Amino acid sequence: MMPVMAVEDHEEADLSLRPVQGQLSYLQIPALNVQRSAEFYARVFGWHVEHPHPGFLAPGLIGQWVTDRPPTRDAGLLPWLNVDSIHDAMKLVRAHGGEVLEHPTPDGPDRLLATIRDPAGNVVGLVQLVSR
Repeated sequence: MMPVMAVEDHEEADLSLRPVQGQLSYLQIPALNVQRSAEFYARVFGWHVEHPHPGFLAPGLIGQWVTDRPPTRDAGLLPWLNVDSIHDAMKLVRAHGGEVLEHPTPDGPDRLLATIRDPAGNVVGLVQLVSR
């Protein structure tokens, strides 16, 4: 299981990070059940969840889960999240209510790509950099 980030880690990291033009800085993720979605992203990606609020802290990004928009199943933006091990991440996805849609495939010599569906039905891409 991936460790969940501590608030102290974010406070220290946030001081040194400054957004640049065009950088994604805030993300709203549609959810059917906010608590279930929050638990999924915390367990699979190590995001810090702000209980009891529907917000989160992720590396270089903040956001919240929302229930006023339907999940993006087949259209719209596709976020790609970096993982240390794509195979470990897929095991965590399955263990925490998600679904693997596309198994890892090489994207050139430097990375592997896969897609998953979170518990609400949103499609998310996984990226693993491959060291040479």
